[in-house]
Amino acid sequence: MSQWCSISVMKAVLCVGCTEVDYVTTIEKVDFQSDRSRTQNGTLHRSGRSSNVSTALRLLGANVELFGVLSRNPTYRMILDDLERRGIDISHCTFTDESPPFSTIVQERWTRRCTVIYCDKAFPYVTAADFRKLDLDQYGWVNFEARSPRETCDMIRLILDHNNGKEEIDRIVVSLQIFNDFAEVIDLIGMCDYVFITKYIAETRGWNSPKEACEGINQLLRMPRDIRIRRPCVIVPWSSLGAGCMTTEGHYFELPAYKTKKIVDRVGDSDCFTAAFIYAAFVRQRRLADAVDFANAVASFKLAYVGFDCLGHLRIDSVKLPVKMKVGSEVSSDDEDNGDQQNSCKKHLLRPFEFPDVDRTDSIATIEPEVEEAPQERVSTT
Repeated sequence: MSQWCSISVMKAVLCVGCTEVDYVTTIEKVDFQSDRSRTQNGTLHRSGRSSNVSTALRLLGANVELFGVLSRNPTYRMILDDLERRGIDISHCTFTDESPPFSTIVQERWTRRCTVIYCDKAFPYVTAADFRKLDLDQYGWVNFEARSPRETCDMIRLILDHNNGKEEIDRIVVSLQIFNDFAEVIDLIGMCDYVFITKYIAETRGWNSPKEACEGINQLLRMPRDIRIRRPCVIVPWSSLGAGCMTTEGHYFELPAYKTKKIVDRVGDSDCFTAAFIYAAFVRQRRLADAVDFANAVASFKLAYVGFDCLGHLRIDSVKLPVKMKVGSEVSSDDEDNGDQQNSCKKHLLRPFEFPDVDRTDSIATIEPEVEEAPQERVSTT
């Protein structure tokens, strides 16, 4: 397939992981010493890291498939309905009668401070045997959660076997989100093309900045670079400081955050960052630093609104970010002779990213989605 094919016929992004449920409730004041409290409202939302990444990618315009275990419990039919409504492919998911994991988010009405109560209940996870049934030729990028190390390792090995002997353009890109249990999944890092490390994980390892985290991961990959073995690009989002990243050659870049005037909802911003990076790197073929910069911008934009639907109002064709292609992906003379259809696709893919009249000192939330009432600000705490 030509790298200049239109977005609508590009290979899909496969997100492997869990789908969960968040119950969000609002009260006057959080007081866990009291035996009774009165809430103003409560809503159920589909969540989970892979589920959120799939939603954000779909809203940005990518073809997405979610691969995981879903619950057929009628109580949670809203999960399946929402996935179907958003056009996220779940045709290869497996099903169970068990209830999905959930989190309870308690939000104070006036201070808008949130307390998140996580549930770590056991829930079935997809296996390499399930993964083996997939037609990997359909996918161009596979994103994993750092769960079930043994099964995840076997699934990544299946992708590496699939990539063996293929041209660069036909290989599947592998990314991994590490958000807990770092010691258990450390051996997976060297098998991937991109690795996302959360600020929480970095701080638990004693890394106090994105640069320290990237250098720490680099030291864990003990083999010297001149041996030319597989080494991943490392991406470390760091909240208000932006994000750091390191290339496979060991070059470090730090991209400052975009400032938003009002933070309304932090829930899912890291998953939005991951989705925006995948979109920029895979669909738009941006280099590492440019893709991280775009992810910073989109994640900051999301902070000004509740949920992910705001991404559907983001005009990606007018976002002013550097238009740089990956090495080896420039237009060749051979490409120019492939007909008007491919030339049209090239123009579509190469249109620049822009946020209208925005710089790093201004709010990037300049595109106002239609909402019935102003959302409440909240900050998640554990």
